[in-house]
Amino acid sequence: MKRIFWTALALAAGLLWHCPALAAESPGASVTVGGRMLTDFGWWTRDKELTANQKEDVTGSFVNLPGHSYLRATWTSADKNAGGLVELGLKSHQPEASVSLRYAYGWWKSGNFRLLAGRTDNWFGSLAYHARQYLGLNEGGHAYLWGWGQLWPDRVAQAQLTYETPAWGLQFALEDPRDQTGAAGQDFYGDLPRFSLTARITAGGFMTHPGFSFVRHSYEGSGLKQEYDTWAVNLPLRYVSGALGLKLQIHYGVNFYQEYPFYPALAAPVAKAGGSLEDTETLGGLFSLEYKIGNTMLIGAVGYERFENDAWKGLGFRDDSSQRLALVAALHIDLNPFFSLHPEVALYDHGDDPLTGESQGREWLAGAQFSWIF
Repeated sequence: MKRIFWTALALAAGLLWHCPALAAESPGASVTVGGRMLTDFGWWTRDKELTANQKEDVTGSFVNLPGHSYLRATWTSADKNAGGLVELGLKSHQPEASVSLRYAYGWWKSGNFRLLAGRTDNWFGSLAYHARQYLGLNEGGHAYLWGWGQLWPDRVAQAQLTYETPAWGLQFALEDPRDQTGAAGQDFYGDLPRFSLTARITAGGFMTHPGFSFVRHSYEGSGLKQEYDTWAVNLPLRYVSGALGLKLQIHYGVNFYQEYPFYPALAAPVAKAGGSLEDTETLGGLFSLEYKIGNTMLIGAVGYERFENDAWKGLGFRDDSSQRLALVAALHIDLNPFFSLHPEVALYDHGDDPLTGESQGREWLAGAQFSWIF
């Protein structure tokens, strides 16, 4: 891990050293280097069902650098018709510190069309609609209400074609599937990569990106062939009027587990007695209310997910559905253009276990995130 860390730093230093030379080789081109350094500080408490001991509730404190801190370098041609971006994620959570690749892509634009290829996310599940829930990425994977009302397909290698005007746009993307792991002795294959088709509509303070995502998972080996689909439809809405901001997302689909990050194993397809797979449905969404007073934004958000599978009861489960709920209250205070403070308190209720009907536990997080952007 240390070798990876120092190698990444050396690459970043080399990029900074060569930026003037790169710009000189492309007259009029611009190179920008920036970053975001985040520090989470606070306390968490988990019910016994979420602890390793399974007998007692546990409370603890934390101070760490969450993994969506980053260093970023961008290059743009003189005519603004081509460019690229590389972004490295930084994380410090004892006893380890790590560097990861977040983004690495290039793009070319002609008129209203843009072609992009590399590692990135896209319009489907756009983070433009995320709730301002920032605390706890290293504590149970809590950020932006991912998997708790916010459907996000993650950053993966992909090729995008986008047509965009000021009022509307359409984007099609071919993407590398996230879930390519079969059972022992099985190979994953797919006739097509994951794909998404997403529109954009903007009018005044209103914006929406309705979209559809699909991938077929096929596994063969050990005398067994299995196949199931993961798909989702997503409708996010955002409205801003003066100091008031509203965000809403509603999504529905099947078999989210592992293909879309931050979803629990309950969102996976279920193997029935005959060996066939039964789709697990997921219905969820979020609502966020934001109001800005001076340099301070008041934030309230709720996120919800429901998982349902008709095969569960036939396998001895007590219920055929399970749901979980998140409640968030926060302040976002801009102390200056480069430094902000984000106090937050959040409750995550994991709902009941459909197998037993008993609670899967709740967790609380309270603290603040410090953010430095340059």
